[in-house]
Amino acid sequence: MRRTALVLATALSLGAGAGFFVHNGAAGDSNSEVAPPSRVHTSQVTPVPVQRPLLRTVPPVTHSGPPSLGIPRLHLKSRIFASSQLDRGPAWWPITGRPAGGDTIAIAGHRTTHSRPFYFLERLRHGDRIRVSYLGRTYVYRVSRSRVRSSGNLHIADAVGYERLLLTACTPRGSAQFRLVVEALPWRTS
Repeated sequence: MRRTALVLATALSLGAGAGFFVHNGAAGDSNSEVAPPSRVHTSQVTPVPVQRPLLRTVPPVTHSGPPSLGIPRLHLKSRIFASSQLDRGPAWWPITGRPAGGDTIAIAGHRTTHSRPFYFLERLRHGDRIRVSYLGRTYVYRVSRSRVRSSGNLHIADAVGYERLLLTACTPRGSAQFRLVVEALPWRTS
């Protein structure tokens, strides 16, 4: 199938470049293509319309709303915002992956300011479920561990060779001295 399409595309481009196709109609009229004449001067040829093949259209990808985050243990359901909108709620870290991409996915949230979505983030336990809805699919992750890192550690969300979800927030509450990092691994997709 690919070879046929390649041969057809090559033939059309070579024919058009050599002047074998005659255009009979107004500029931009796509229904006025004609068959190539047989080496005769174009003014002596009566144009014959070319039958265009019917093309099957592919339906566009539909997105079922903005990305969202759900954490049953924390009774949290929230939209995931762009990194520049962290003040509005949980936000993607810049330059990190997205669900089903096989990379580290990092989402940050405030604990005591703005909408404080991660106020109780330390309550997550091993095995707790985290749902991320993205591009019409829901990805479920299970918490594997929690740890506290220095706020100066800029490599918290580096790629590790497998997909993981990180939820991060400042800790202790009211301080930006450290980062609470909850790591979760993929469990299933629906």
